[in-house]
Amino acid sequence: MKRPVLITAGATRNPIDSMRVITANSSGQTGVWLASALYNQGHPVDLLGSPRALAILPRTISGQEYGSTRDLEAKMRAWVIQHPTGIVIHCSAVGDFECRTTENQKIPSGQAITLELYPTPKILDQIKEWTSSCVLVSFKAAPPMTTHADLLNIASKQLVRTQSDIVFANVIGRTSTDVLLVQPTGQQMYHDRSDGLNALLIALEQFSL
Repeated sequence: MKRPVLITAGATRNPIDSMRVITANSSGQTGVWLASALYNQGHPVDLLGSPRALAILPRTISGQEYGSTRDLEAKMRAWVIQHPTGIVIHCSAVGDFECRTTENQKIPSGQAITLELYPTPKILDQIKEWTSSCVLVSFKAAPPMTTHADLLNIASKQLVRTQSDIVFANVIGRTSTDVLLVQPTGQQMYHDRSDGLNALLIALEQFSL
């Protein structure tokens, strides 16, 4: 039987008050595409997704909604502990900041406000601490104008820091044209995102069983 797979897709929504959130512009399409491809290859697949991602997820694939960064962290940790040798593909846009407010409050409108933001837990840095036996694929979106050399440096550092088995890296503003796949054995640049995603599937075949 092939390894179980957990995929995260979409963006977290960290509350400011009972109505407003801090989020990112992420559709979750990449995670849903990978979920469908791996499901069709015979992997048991679970997807943790934002509402936007779950809306495009095929009904044949198991999906569960997450909200805040801390909610995603808890749900990922529970899955990893239950499936310690599984494959984790973490491509959600995870919010790095949160407000220390209660969700049962609402900030009055029509006035200037100042928000004090605090760092959220770094989920990616914890996954291999939960289990060292999982296969970890992490994603990195580098700032606009990042050069190829700098992207390689950023992705290589993430590979080492997080003990990822594969890093899928690109640059904001060029996500459909330049994709870098970094592994301990080397790296490869793809000028079409679909080629990079297909290369990722091929790279994962070595970990399938």
